[in-house]
Amino acid sequence: MDATPRSKQDDPEVLLGALLRTAYRAFMDEFEPGMAAAGYADVRLTHTPVLQPLSVQPEGLRASELAAMAHMTKPSMGYLIDYLEQCGYVERLPDPTDGRAQLVRLTPRGWEMTRAGRQLIWQAEDRWAALVGQDQVEGLRQHLRTVLAALQHETRSDTQSKP
Repeated sequence: MDATPRSKQDDPEVLLGALLRTAYRAFMDEFEPGMAAAGYADVRLTHTPVLQPLSVQPEGLRASELAAMAHMTKPSMGYLIDYLEQCGYVERLPDPTDGRAQLVRLTPRGWEMTRAGRQLIWQAEDRWAALVGQDQVEGLRQHLRTVLAALQHETRSDTQSKP
């Protein structure tokens, strides 16, 4: 890697990672207060590595799959799952394809909570659209999809080329 300082990239105001992180924090500012107001005061942003994937996999996922998706250790993921299970948002069930494994899935309360969370996300999108215009928000969404698709393609290509 080139150790030469790059003045433009060294400026935290233009570092892409810093911009993405700051934008995400601004986007999610109202999430936890909004969840509390909706009756889910025990839900935090830190729970999204469990809740978001389960909201699109109704049959559930193994804890190891959730951990891999979130780039977390299995014990850390287990801690989140334990907490959410105690709160009544998720449940563990035997995996029908492997009797030794368990699936984690949302409970009816978990589904209700994710619907409330989605409403808050849509409100944040609407707020951004009011600030910069719907076209800008849709353009950002498309640019991010393009980058993510390219990264996914690159990852698949790298995996296929390894012996």
